[in-house]
Amino acid sequence: MDVKINCGSGQRRFDVSLGWVNVDLVSREGQVPDIIADGAVLPFDSASSSLVVLHHVLEHFGCGEADGLIRECHRVLQPGGSLLVFVPDLWKLAQRWMIGEIDDYIYCANIYGAYQGQESDRHRWGFRRQSLVRALSGNDFARWSQIKPFDWRLVPGADLARDWWILAMEAVK
Repeated sequence: MDVKINCGSGQRRFDVSLGWVNVDLVSREGQVPDIIADGAVLPFDSASSSLVVLHHVLEHFGCGEADGLIRECHRVLQPGGSLLVFVPDLWKLAQRWMIGEIDDYIYCANIYGAYQGQESDRHRWGFRRQSLVRALSGNDFARWSQIKPFDWRLVPGADLARDWWILAMEAVK
């Protein structure tokens, strides 16, 4: 059975009626996942998923701390399946902040995260395109056939935030 995984679902649940399973380590009022699990040990069979989404998840890990999560995403993906990754684009944010197009609050909320009472809410790492590609490809455990910018196609049932400050990449197994 093919499953689509929204890993680190948090505030952004995807539509379960369209085959999505929302997974998160934390459950709180208004943000209840379908499965509570650590992303480094996903409760899915190998090659069981055609699509895994990390929507504003990787920035909550320190440098190198998401390796287990990326390994698990690769493991559960079917050959030809895709990992979609969305993170704040530090380069674009810094450029606009430096010229005064965004204020300190917007800049810092994207850099440090929107704290909701859990230490895991804080951002611990930042990305621009080169560093995100390196995080996805710089490990022996994840051999992707392709890593490319996400084309912003419609993903049925997935509520993907699209804005100028979002860096979106696709890694194909």
